Amino acid sequence: MPQYYIPAENMRGGEFFAGPDESNHIARAARARAGDEIEIFDGKGGRWSAVIKSVTQDMVTGSVKEKLPSPEYATKLTLCFAVVARPALESILEHCTEAGVETFQPVMASRVQFDLFSDWERRSPRLNQIILSAAKQCGRGRLPELRRPEKLDDLLAAGGAHVFASADGLPPGEAAEALPRGGALNLFVGPEGGFTRGESDFARSSGAKFMNLGLYTLRAETACLAAASALLTRLG
Repeated sequence: MPQYYIPAENMRGGEFFAGPDESNHIARAARARAGDEIEIFDGKGGRWSAVIKSVTQDMVTGSVKEKLPSPEYATKLTLCFAVVARPALESILEHCTEAGVETFQPVMASRVQFDLFSDWERRSPRLNQIILSAAKQCGRGRLPELRRPEKLDDLLAAGGAHVFASADGLPPGEAAEALPRGGALNLFVGPEGGFTRGESDFARSSGAKFMNLGLYTLRAETACLAAASALLTRLG
């Protein structure tokens, strides 16, 4: 059943109304009609069944019915991924939202070839829209957060539990055994060519664990999805 985004402020007294973009999607793309049942979510973890009362291209209204399950991983995974070109970047956001990533943190490292700093304000609305679309598709109740790009050294210096995807790391099962369960965890995936030796050494000195993703070289977007799924399915 389709799921639509209704911010919490658009639900009052058991009723809801959709904003212009979502109303247009419900009315035109989904061709919904009064009396149709849909699922709605507020982006903060709440999901409900609902029934449409009225439909126009500018506004869809309806009644909120029963609360629906909104499963979440206990491990709050922040994906710290090296900045990549637009197609790969959008793929990472889409598929890792579906995998259960809690927060997306773009990382600037030595071998990164793309600059998101100077273009962030223009590009971030589009990137957040990709996250929203993926959350709607996969049935998530909570929208992942997309943070501004940060330098690798600054992220490591801030502390926390870190794990790096690396060819010289432990297999995922062994790596997961050394990581905290049910808490915050930062997963780092490097740029083309990987993190430099100096960056990896600094990560190790900061207490980071290292995990490999198999026998073969993966594209950045594939590595992000594989690493996130490997950890979340093991740590819960």
